[in-house]
Amino acid sequence: MSTDRICRPASFHVICGFGALMSVLLGMATISVGAESVAVEPPLFETHILPLFKESCLRCHGEKKQRADLDLRTLESLRKGGESGPGLVAGDAAKSRLFELVSLGKMPPKKPLGESQVELIRRWIDAGAPSAEDISAELVATVTEREIFVTMQRRCTVCHGKRVKEADLDLRTRESMLRGGKSGPAIVLGDPDASLLVQRVRSEEMPPLEQQFDFSVRPVTDGELGDIKKWIAAGAPLADESFYESDDGLDRLVTEADRQFWFYRSPRRPQPPTVKDAARVRNAIDAFLLDKLEAANLTYSPEANRATLIRRLTYDLTGLPPSPEEVENYLTDSSDGAYEKVVDRLLASPHYGERWGAHWLDAAGYADSEGKRSADPIRRHAWRYRDYVVRAIGADKPYDEFLIEQIAGDELVDSRRNEDLSAAEVDKLVATGFLRMAPDGTASQPVNFLPERWEVISDEIEVLGSAVMATTFTCAKCHSHKYDPIPQRDYYRLAAIFITALDPYNWLTTNQRYLDMQASALASWTGMHEEANEEIALLESDRDQRTQPIRDRILTERLDGLPESIRDDVRNAQATAVEKRTAVQKYLSEKFKELLTVTNADAVAKAPQLQATVAAADRKIAHLRTMWPAAGKIRALYELGGEPSPVHILRRGDPFLPGERVSARPPAVFSGSDDAFVVTQPWDHDGSAGRRLAFAKWLTRSRHPATARVIVNRLWHHHFGRGIVSTVGNFGHTGARPTHPELLDWLAVELEEQAYSLKAIHRLIITSSAYRQRSRRTPEGQRQDDQNALLARMPVRRLDAESIRDSLLAVADRLDRQALGPPERVERKDDNVVAGEDEHGARRSLYIMHRRKEMLTMLETFDRPQFNPNCLLRRQSVVSSQALQLLNSEFVRSQAAHFAQRVIDEIGPGLDKQIEHIYRLALARNPDSEEHALAAETLADLRKTWLMELAAATGTNVTPDADLRAEAERRALTGLCHTILNSAEFIYID
Repeated sequence: MSTDRICRPASFHVICGFGALMSVLLGMATISVGAESVAVEPPLFETHILPLFKESCLRCHGEKKQRADLDLRTLESLRKGGESGPGLVAGDAAKSRLFELVSLGKMPPKKPLGESQVELIRRWIDAGAPSAEDISAELVATVTEREIFVTMQRRCTVCHGKRVKEADLDLRTRESMLRGGKSGPAIVLGDPDASLLVQRVRSEEMPPLEQQFDFSVRPVTDGELGDIKKWIAAGAPLADESFYESDDGLDRLVTEADRQFWFYRSPRRPQPPTVKDAARVRNAIDAFLLDKLEAANLTYSPEANRATLIRRLTYDLTGLPPSPEEVENYLTDSSDGAYEKVVDRLLASPHYGERWGAHWLDAAGYADSEGKRSADPIRRHAWRYRDYVVRAIGADKPYDEFLIEQIAGDELVDSRRNEDLSAAEVDKLVATGFLRMAPDGTASQPVNFLPERWEVISDEIEVLGSAVMATTFTCAKCHSHKYDPIPQRDYYRLAAIFITALDPYNWLTTNQRYLDMQASALASWTGMHEEANEEIALLESDRDQRTQPIRDRILTERLDGLPESIRDDVRNAQATAVEKRTAVQKYLSEKFKELLTVTNADAVAKAPQLQATVAAADRKIAHLRTMWPAAGKIRALYELGGEPSPVHILRRGDPFLPGERVSARPPAVFSGSDDAFVVTQPWDHDGSAGRRLAFAKWLTRSRHPATARVIVNRLWHHHFGRGIVSTVGNFGHTGARPTHPELLDWLAVELEEQAYSLKAIHRLIITSSAYRQRSRRTPEGQRQDDQNALLARMPVRRLDAESIRDSLLAVADRLDRQALGPPERVERKDDNVVAGEDEHGARRSLYIMHRRKEMLTMLETFDRPQFNPNCLLRRQSVVSSQALQLLNSEFVRSQAAHFAQRVIDEIGPGLDKQIEHIYRLALARNPDSEEHALAAETLADLRKTWLMELAAATGTNVTPDADLRAEAERRALTGLCHTILNSAEFIYID
């Protein structure tokens, strides 16, 4: 039947007008009227589809805005599609993304299209998506180099790519395929059957079956082979790889209005306000805080007493309790600057670097194991990064320098040169471990494919985004961020910065990605010299002198047990110098070698009181020996060299659905026309692209909107238990708004003007009147500010897991304060408790191996996170298992016993003095009269009870002797110490 239009009289149109209109709208091929059929043209884009788009869709996908990077104004832009891929497949509505979304009612989101409108779109697509301009032929999907690129990277380039070119063949680009290898060109344009690539794949010769598991590849599928053949037959067309950037470097998807959100504007230093309560203003912090408080008819709480302040300060800056001597010195110091002296002493303490280094390690997601899925292999060299952080924080390395080294240290020092490196140069290489801390299971071949590799990259971007930029980039992995102006392409632009070192198409597994270091370089980095050998010799000599009397006694006892006929001969042989022994003496020495050899372990077994001394010396000796290393490795991030792999937007985050190519750039919302991101290659050789160094410098440029704000807010969070922005890892639209935006900006600018000294910001915060307040609640404060966001009092905070464990060891005098070095291993005991290998796990918790899947039980109970991939805000649960851990665990009971023995050793007899010493050690204060009386009564009752039990156990019916009374007193004192260690005051900071 002809499809030409049939003219009818007006009466016909009046009768059939409605039916004809509906038929045209629905794209029907014919209209039946009685016995007649009227032909109707299929719907056209310009006539039927575009008007519908203008009415319902172009406000989000038009000239001013293209949500999800989709523009519906032209048929060509619809075909190109957006983040989720092409908008339509001409001739097949069921496969078209556009029809999928409108038919499910997902688009438009607020007012979905009606059934007739959806049907119109379906019929238009099924008809081939015709257009008045007759460009429908362009809508036929073609296979381009982009799709082939993914297949080659998945299946072939592990042997024919960047690092390895078997048979001189590189299959990464069309050009290299045409160039071919030893057997000739890999493809013949227009002739798939004549192409070696097709022949080898079709015969299943490539990839080789026997190597597929080893190299984490699978065979080419029939669909992939079909695409390869289509591509070659079509002349191997290239994809349109135009980049998104405009001439001025700005992104049209990020508007100037987007940049007006507070977080995306550069901080400016405001003038501190004038307040009524000027006497409480010690620095600008107080002026900003009091201004908000006075507006709410509130003011600061009174200043806390000195005992409270020194305990608060010492825990905040070192994570450990103050000693009784430190408390006493502060309480009796009547000088004007007494408080500031304590601050300066604690900031200079080696434990400051450990405490605040641990906070940064949380943000970096530091762990000593990979912790991916069920496997949890140990990272043997990760501890060097931990030591870098502790030393850098302790030395107050400027924060901008600290960041640059962690992001691009290998682009500051040529990682190919590993001889004669200075300590500072090794530091920069070790620092790049920051971007190697995310969980990574790719060392296991079954999970070393593209999705797993991209997962590692995604985790590293999440660590960087949350810890340094307080931005939730991961939301943009699959689609443009729903709330923040982060287009999906910005996510992959950011990934392109790091792909020169973390290349999913040129992957190095965790057991391959190390830098080899010479022993001299590592020794220089640890600060160890030959003097270490002298210290080891002194420690060994002191230890052996302490055990010598016991070892001599053991040897005498052993010799006395020999037959009398040979006893003197063996004794004489042992006493004679080796070089002067006769043949008979040599024979006797060898025959009785095992009997004559008496070790320190033998001495400890004979005299258990030596155990602590020998163990402490052995630990220090072992530590010194590990700190004087042989040639070793650094778990670093470094450039792989060569031309970086291209990066494409992954539609819906799928590594097998590449979209448009992107270039390496920082997120557009943080950039402007004067953007400081300038990439230059740092070395003459082909070793580094310079992208990460350019990014690090861009990140630390003056008045960057994020960098300084994020870190000063995190310092504030750790001091006050809540950040000025409470969502410390998210400053975007879904994050909390700053309670004191002017103060946040003032501190950010102050950090920059103080040469990025974190200690300078610490000093400002902890010398403010705000920090020195009491923590007691008041009815007015609760009514006006129940969350204490305005800081009308100091919040009460519980110690974190590490500080609780370290405090238990410290008050028991069992804490090994040796810093740095390899971690102490953990193991699961028979009772299913995970503890350190040492009987008491005496090193600081920072130096205990942190395994993601097998964490120290004491720390896990008190909420130490697994870091998957990192942690900015530790949750703080209050559950019964914590109370039970303190009450019943063998570890806590052991520390209580050591605590009691310490009190006896340091104070001697005297109930009153013992009680006071317990309080001073555990709580940094003296007991009040009521507490003292209750403790004395408790001790008396416990002594009486233990004396009766011990007497009964030993069958003593007469007056107990001194040893029995001393044991009863020790056990009673242990009970009191255990009670204090279980108190709320011990694990909370007032």
